Amino acid sequence: MESTSPTVRSVSLPSVANLRSESGTSASSALRTHLRRLPMMMLIFAVPGLISSTHAWAFAQSKDPSYTFARALLMQVPPWQFWAFATPLILTLGRRFQLERDVWPRSLAVHLSALLSLLVPYVSLVYCASRSAGEKWYLENPLSQLLPLMMAKYCIISLLIYGGILSVGYAVEYHRRYREGELAQAQLETRLVHAQLDTLRAQLHPHFLFNTLNAISVLVRKQDTAGSIRMLTGVSELLRMALNTTGRQHVPFHEDLDFLERYLDIEQTRFQDRLQVVRAIEPVTLGALVPSLILQPLVENAIKHGLAPRSGPGRVELRASREGTWLVLEVLDDGPGLAPGWEHKEGCIGVANVRARLLQLHGERHTLTMENRVEGGVRARLELPFLVASPKARGT
Repeated sequence: MESTSPTVRSVSLPSVANLRSESGTSASSALRTHLRRLPMMMLIFAVPGLISSTHAWAFAQSKDPSYTFARALLMQVPPWQFWAFATPLILTLGRRFQLERDVWPRSLAVHLSALLSLLVPYVSLVYCASRSAGEKWYLENPLSQLLPLMMAKYCIISLLIYGGILSVGYAVEYHRRYREGELAQAQLETRLVHAQLDTLRAQLHPHFLFNTLNAISVLVRKQDTAGSIRMLTGVSELLRMALNTTGRQHVPFHEDLDFLERYLDIEQTRFQDRLQVVRAIEPVTLGALVPSLILQPLVENAIKHGLAPRSGPGRVELRASREGTWLVLEVLDDGPGLAPGWEHKEGCIGVANVRARLLQLHGERHTLTMENRVEGGVRARLELPFLVASPKARGT
């Protein structure tokens, strides 16, 4: 019984200094990443620079045929390249101050301040580039006089460029988060499926072991020492094989058959001459992948309901074949057949387990049918996608 006394746990909360340090580290790391991408940014902003140069040259040619394309490049390209160098800073600020609900006013104020701070060097670069290109208006007027006018002139275009860079950064960031969320969701679903499969698979061991030990106790009461020893040896071998497949949801079919043969040895020791087993296994199926321990519950069901209730001999037949892209496995018996509503009765743990595992592993790409045969008995038919095991798996 658990103690009812309260347990006090000390929880270490991060200090404000630590949070600021982590935030600063993250921001500096992001800035370094953006700086590594600077050459790519320069190539990207070279495109609008060339477009602006072409437009300016074509417009100037109509007034001054001596206006060269090199002059247009000198005027238009450097201002656009300025934004390539500003992009890492803008994206870093966008990451640190996001325009989200509840915090957008403060973030907007930061971004507007950053825009005004960038506007001064941007306008200064435009002024210097225009003077270098020999533009008369810029040659005749000092920067101190033109700076306010130029800031007013380029305010809107700078705002659009800044906002465009910020929007692209947010789009990339949200896409990354979305992909990470999808990946995390897929990993969570995969872990959940594996946990469910491990639980279903674990049900087979105690269920099978209980039935086998019950059979051994029958032989002990009959004072059949040799049979009891043989069954105990078979059980130990089965448990070893079962442990070897732990964590493997699929195994080559020949491994599952080896396990099944050990189980049939035990059952033939138990029923002696009453149990006849017939096998019709196509060699091509031995290398196919099947869910581990998939046939044993079906064979156990055939023996339990087809042979055990009667005193006379019984027959169980195993068939495996390939039909196109499908692996077909069948377990047949000559017992009394299925009673109406048998699926809803207790004691069908094995078949229910097989159905649940197949649904988890193969979804709708499988078929499991249990039906009465015309000549008497039951046919369990399992159809799976034919998947070939790797050479390493086939050799184990």
